[in-house]
Amino acid sequence: MKHSVLLSLLLLAPVAWAQNTPAARVETGFLKRTLTVGKHTYAYRVYVPEDYKPGNAYPVVLYLHGVGEWGHDNELQMGHGLGSVIQLYSHKMPQRFGAFLAVFPQEPAPELWFGEGAEQALQALDQTVAEFKADPTRLYLTGLSLGGYGTWYLAAKYPGKFAAVAPLAGGVVVPGWFEQAFASPTLTAYKSQPLYSCVATATAVGRTPVWVFHGAKDEVVPTNESRQVVAALQAAGHPAKYTEYPTEGHFIADNVYTDPTFWDWLLAQRLPTAPTANGR
Repeated sequence: MKHSVLLSLLLLAPVAWAQNTPAARVETGFLKRTLTVGKHTYAYRVYVPEDYKPGNAYPVVLYLHGVGEWGHDNELQMGHGLGSVIQLYSHKMPQRFGAFLAVFPQEPAPELWFGEGAEQALQALDQTVAEFKADPTRLYLTGLSLGGYGTWYLAAKYPGKFAAVAPLAGGVVVPGWFEQAFASPTLTAYKSQPLYSCVATATAVGRTPVWVFHGAKDEVVPTNESRQVVAALQAAGHPAKYTEYPTEGHFIADNVYTDPTFWDWLLAQRLPTAPTANGR
């Protein structure tokens, strides 16, 4: 009898311990992650909202940084653009910034979001979807300046990947000043690709929902760079949205990413089915 009682207590002990053990703390904030593409290791950040619920399939925003945020520190890409907006406004706008995850890759060298740089950004996105069991039908792409160029490139190269894209102060044809300042074999390859024209990019983007933003007084990337791609999309019958801020210059991230109307539109977009593995 004593043995049976003792056995029952031993069997019940793990259950009682599990019931009294607090659940593991969920990591939130801007988490640091790494990945490997070829022979190179890349660092990136993942934004997880404070009230993140592991059982929910969150949408994911991929943000591509601009010139001046290159590096290996996994910090600079958070200093301007979507990362800084989330840090400043997440507590003021919890309904908006608590509704999604965000991925912030960092390009190490002064290069475009092209080639291996583009691949590491997509792999960071894919790893985030897998790690957090995010919603593959609600992946969004946005970027500022150089990141705006990368947004156009990836949207055209992988038109079935993203539910919507939002390039800020970007374009397709690289400005002359960039070529003079950062000439490289990658830039030469980028310019020789079939997508290197507004018409080709517009055709490749297909029906992916697009909202383009630019400042009318942009002193870095001419406003016409966005106007030309939007015109090519509209000529192809695409209902592209375009917002031009009449009094703003190049740095329009705060204008866009603090606008509830933008987030309402972006997060409402959804793919009919998850993208295929080879379609990224």
